[in-house]
Amino acid sequence: MNIRTIVQSTLDNVLLVDGILSHHLRRVKTDRIQSGGTVSNDEYVVYRVVSSKRRTYGDGNAKLIQRYIDVNYYYTYEKTDSRFDAVESRVNNIIAEFLKDKRFRLANDQSDIYDLDNPYRGINVEFLYIGLVDNE
Repeated sequence: MNIRTIVQSTLDNVLLVDGILSHHLRRVKTDRIQSGGTVSNDEYVVYRVVSSKRRTYGDGNAKLIQRYIDVNYYYTYEKTDSRFDAVESRVNNIIAEFLKDKRFRLANDQSDIYDLDNPYRGINVEFLYIGLVDNE
């Protein structure tokens, strides 16, 4: 399994039950989720693999790989809105779900994403993936 498949699966496990879509590098839109749930148009998640570093040992061949994964959770309402509590809860659930997998570490905890000139605000979390090259 490659890193994007692992990340996508982890995010889907946490978010799809609430109708929140996630995707690599860009927002995707759809009307329905395969499970039949309603899609949220007020929230979405975009992730990206920020960097990759291979570690070599002994014989000069790469044995371990490190990758930083940037996860951005976007929402359309103010922090004073009652729905923001659910956003924080889902972000905490995302962190907990990644940390269940021993290959992931929390590189940078939650931080606000600067306000762009659009209706979305966001929260950023960064994870470090450490795995065997053979698992890529």
